Amino acid sequence: MFDIVVSSTSNASDLGYRALADLATAAEGLDYRVVGGHMVQLLLLAYPTPEAQKSVRATSDADAGIERPLAIGQDIHHRLLELGYTPQGNRYEKKAADSSADSLAVDLLVPRTSTEKTAILGDRAFDAIPGLNLAMAAEPTMIAANVRLTRGDYLTFAVPVPNPESALVLKALAWKSRNAPKDLTDISSLLELAYLHSESLVWKLNHPDHIRKGDRRDAAHALIMLKTLLTEQRIPPAPSRSEPARMASLIHRLVLNPQDVLAKTDLPN
Repeated sequence: MFDIVVSSTSNASDLGYRALADLATAAEGLDYRVVGGHMVQLLLLAYPTPEAQKSVRATSDADAGIERPLAIGQDIHHRLLELGYTPQGNRYEKKAADSSADSLAVDLLVPRTSTEKTAILGDRAFDAIPGLNLAMAAEPTMIAANVRLTRGDYLTFAVPVPNPESALVLKALAWKSRNAPKDLTDISSLLELAYLHSESLVWKLNHPDHIRKGDRRDAAHALIMLKTLLTEQRIPPAPSRSEPARMASLIHRLVLNPQDVLAKTDLPN
């Protein structure tokens, strides 16, 4: 368990942390992972990474990855209703107690099993995301947070977050799917984290036996493609992330190319 202390710096960040605290209450005892922007924020606080601190971004909602049976069983659905949330598909919202203009939001996400982007489970539609199968199967990083909100009050909660490798897999596959700048920022942060803390992490993206199939293989392909784009200067630099050449170098250090692994396997004896 990592104990972290964080100060919220904006109203949007306040809303996000309050939604995250509600999620922790609703999902207590259930198998889930905090994903999305909070995932990277919390990991950077658990694994301090000076090179990535400049890229920490606020998020105003809370995203939770859950297995499909939990989505069908609706335990977490009913608990969120008890906390005052109203569902619309896989998104839950409730008015903030101290502001009629602001809402807290929790999104429930499920693993993608094919090319589907939406899964119909229990007569409700859920966003299905790639990489979540690995994140749910791997041991989570448990984080106990003490959050100081902008008005001076405190929140305390404990949540399971994907480990840094699973987080990078999620973000690499998200970038491949939607090509969003925020995913590049998060990938940069996670690469810096993994490089700095490599001796204390379980890391299999650079192990031939673990990138032959599944989410790690798909993420490795995406990251190698990203390395090529960075090396060819087809992705411009941005203040929120490391320089393109450094990102490419970190990918080279941390991720094997699955095609190289297959080529060596196919060589005749």
